[in-house]
Amino acid sequence: MWKNIILIGLIVALSSCGAKKKGVEASNESKEIVLGRSEVVSYKSLGNGVASISLQLFKNNTFKFDFKSIPQPESTEKPVIISKKGTYTADGNWKILNFKNPRFSLAAIFDKTYAGAADFKVIDEENVKINTSKNTLSIWGVVCEKQ
Repeated sequence: MWKNIILIGLIVALSSCGAKKKGVEASNESKEIVLGRSEVVSYKSLGNGVASISLQLFKNNTFKFDFKSIPQPESTEKPVIISKKGTYTADGNWKILNFKNPRFSLAAIFDKTYAGAADFKVIDEENVKINTSKNTLSIWGVVCEKQ
């Protein structure tokens, strides 16, 4: 009987240590970029059946990008969810967003097929330059309106 209680206690202790370690790793990652409190500009997707998208730029030169695809009812696809924080630099009305080590293709999300050269430009795998003077921004083919 005592062996079972000790064994259960040991299992609980070991499993909780692993969970705590993962929590610490996640909190360290989120400490890297501290989002600002005041928005400079933000874009949100209009009602559509494709995706829910938002991009918020803050005064402290940070941004938050949220993306959730909406699978079609007849498909078995799971939604694609992206939530990424990053930093940006300003070049007049243009902002260069730095997505550090993204696990998605910026060229696929910021698809030049659906926008003109005056809207945005994908610089490389981690950086995209957007024109914040525009009232709308097309992200993944979805119109996002300036708030």
